[in-house]
Amino acid sequence: MANYTRQMPSDVLIHNELKCYSGYTLFAPSFQNRMAWLIDMRGNVVHFWEMEHPPGLNCKLLPNGNLMWLGRGPHIMQGLNASADELIEVDWDGKEVWRYDDPYLHHDFHVLDNGHILILRHVKLPVQIQKKLRGGVPGTELNGHTYGVQIREINRAGQSRWEWNNWEHFDPEQHVECPFCDREVWGYTNSIDTFANGDPVLSVRRMNSVMRICKKTGAITWVWGPEQLLGHQHDVSVTEQGTLTIFDNGLHRRIHTPGVDHNDTSCFHASRLLEVDPDTGTILWEYIDPMHLIISNFCGSVQKLPNGNYLACDSAAGTFYEITPEKEVVWKYVSPFLLRIPEKFGWSITRLMFQAHRYGPDFEGLAGRDLSPENYEWVIQKRGKEDDHQEELVRRRLEMAGY
Repeated sequence: MANYTRQMPSDVLIHNELKCYSGYTLFAPSFQNRMAWLIDMRGNVVHFWEMEHPPGLNCKLLPNGNLMWLGRGPHIMQGLNASADELIEVDWDGKEVWRYDDPYLHHDFHVLDNGHILILRHVKLPVQIQKKLRGGVPGTELNGHTYGVQIREINRAGQSRWEWNNWEHFDPEQHVECPFCDREVWGYTNSIDTFANGDPVLSVRRMNSVMRICKKTGAITWVWGPEQLLGHQHDVSVTEQGTLTIFDNGLHRRIHTPGVDHNDTSCFHASRLLEVDPDTGTILWEYIDPMHLIISNFCGSVQKLPNGNYLACDSAAGTFYEITPEKEVVWKYVSPFLLRIPEKFGWSITRLMFQAHRYGPDFEGLAGRDLSPENYEWVIQKRGKEDDHQEELVRRRLEMAGY
């Protein structure tokens, strides 16, 4: 049967042009997707990259317009979440210009001004340290082993220029994993960024902690989160003002005493978007969707935009929000990309993605690029029987859940 085409539809539900920070948003759906998409404010695709392997997990645009992609190839560490085995730079046309292969990569990376790259790696813990660990669900180690987290700074020749191992700075008595989580990783880390002086800052998810590392000494100089009721957060990022933005998922959030720990009990029903002053630990801005629509137990991101707004990625729902400091939603986009995922997750179709990144029209990597949405269109074709089966499974699960 012939395919039929039409123009790309808009999946933008809210767009207040006067209050938005106009630009282009980059994202990559998870699991078996191999595409990175760049869309305009109306939801039109203006560019895309097709990679060899799925994301593992982040991807970012570089100032030269190239895409840096953390890929999940055939040599990943099976059994470790968000594993990757390749960090690849491709040009605007998708041609590979640089790569770094390492089966212990995971989650995130950060490109430094000098061209070096900070990567996150899993490393098997020394046995004597593993025996001292507390927290986590006993018996959930990976083949009897627990892995630690290493930060490695590499140059473009793939050579290590600096390393930091969490087990050399953690105390098993103090750094305790969430009792509801697996024990395959100690200090499970899902994001990395740096302050202006080069100090890395980490999101240590299962300890509900944000940690600042002194680049010169390796010491952990600041910890924030456990007392502020973080719940397995993601995407701790440094803003241009030197503050931190955090996507606070809310999973396994500690039960609190109202009025003592947190006055707003709604944080127990949804995820939070936060901006924090790292000098004082003060929460400068906090957003909890009044309808509890932003609730993602895993992944997620929040980016402070140049006009003061915040771009949030509700990963589980595949939905982006732009929110003003006054907490008005001025842009909302729902991803049209539905992907099949392993049945072990309890459902079979998802819009899941790791993060979203907004680039302004003055971003140097986009200068001179053809960003016309007229270059792309949807292709509509007859549905296959397998698609009908998957849709029926989803319908039955929704009925069982009372929908």
